[in-house]
Amino acid sequence: MKKRLIGLACCVASTALAQVGGGYLGPAVLSSGAAGIGNRSGQAVDLRFYAGVNGVYDSNLQPVAINPNGTLTTISGLYGVEASVGLYGTHSWRTALLGVDYRGVFREYVGASAYDGIDQFLTLGYTWQESRRLVFKAQALGGTVSDGIGIGGNPTVASNDVVTPSTLLFDSRSYYLQGGLDVTLVQSPRTSYSFGGGGFEVWRQSSVLVGVEGYNARGTVEHKLNKNTSVGFTYQRQHFNFPKVFGQANIDTGELFVGTNLWRRWKFTLRAGAFHSEVSGLQQVALSPVIAALLGQTAAIQAFYRVDYYPSGNASLTRTFKKASLNFFYGQAVSPGNGVYLTSKNNSGGANYSYTGIRKLNLSISGGYDSLSALGQGIAPYRTGFGGAGLTYTLPLSLHLITRYDYRYQEIESLTYKHTGFRAIVGVTFSPGKVPLSLW
Repeated sequence: MKKRLIGLACCVASTALAQVGGGYLGPAVLSSGAAGIGNRSGQAVDLRFYAGVNGVYDSNLQPVAINPNGTLTTISGLYGVEASVGLYGTHSWRTALLGVDYRGVFREYVGASAYDGIDQFLTLGYTWQESRRLVFKAQALGGTVSDGIGIGGNPTVASNDVVTPSTLLFDSRSYYLQGGLDVTLVQSPRTSYSFGGGGFEVWRQSSVLVGVEGYNARGTVEHKLNKNTSVGFTYQRQHFNFPKVFGQANIDTGELFVGTNLWRRWKFTLRAGAFHSEVSGLQQVALSPVIAALLGQTAAIQAFYRVDYYPSGNASLTRTFKKASLNFFYGQAVSPGNGVYLTSKNNSGGANYSYTGIRKLNLSISGGYDSLSALGQGIAPYRTGFGGAGLTYTLPLSLHLITRYDYRYQEIESLTYKHTGFRAIVGVTFSPGKVPLSLW
């Protein structure tokens, strides 16, 4: 029954392409319901609880602060302990499927209590087949994150496009909440229509960083050419608002898509189209020498309104094995930013591999990059690269050895800002189960 529901959710979802590159169609595209949530190594798994204790080392955190020299403060060589609890997996009924992924981390550093923190990530998805022709798909996400490094390997935030950890400039706390609902009408075994919408909000702890709120409405038509290939069209209207500053954005995105199974275990998906953005806000401009001499200041703030057209879409190639999955992805879309960069064009790409052994071993390797180019602020583009690997090994008494290493590189184009850091953890986690624990 579980396999049938998962297949239904994937086939009649707003598009099989909505899963490409973590499902990115913007900051709140939540049309997949329970499909994919709680999965590990590309497979659905039963609900599983875990709790553990780890030692942690952070090489170089970047708080929102400057030192007496007027340069950014960095905090190096932090080590301490963290406790983690979590729950992931799926549960099915006759006509419904629930997916859950939760992870909570409580971190305390030795001799640096100002940087202690709690990270919480929750993703819930629910798919309900009301009848042969009507399917409801709901999804909700919420949490708080204090720093970006090491979070990219967490599946719990894979569909979180509101706070994208890899694009955070500062290690400063953010809170986020988003939700959405979609309805799919199955006209025939080959053709379906989906309509839905959602909203989100992000709060930043630092007064220097800008929060954002927004909503969207979307619609998709999908047609299956045969058992292996689907085609269709999706449209989305998005609105961003930045309460702490004068600024908002409206974005219209239209994309054609195709998804096909290649050979036995390869799946290729492609979305391609364009987005139209209308962005308004405030920006600083230099005054002419004459006006500067008159007013006694060299710069002023003025309002701006900007219209842009850019290509959008993404591509994904996935290989599934009996106990593993391999994925490559690339995409371009609109992002609500990271608190410094507001409405931005976001390019991202990368790859990830996950393996769950039959008896004792789980291994995950991932890497990629992100870039933000502000639409209207007139600031240099921001780029970041990241990579990491994690391993769990089953020990006696339902215990598991846990170890992970993550690296991050950040830079702002045309400026001297470059920042690198890594996080390493090792510890023991308790989790009863017949298969290896899979945290990544």
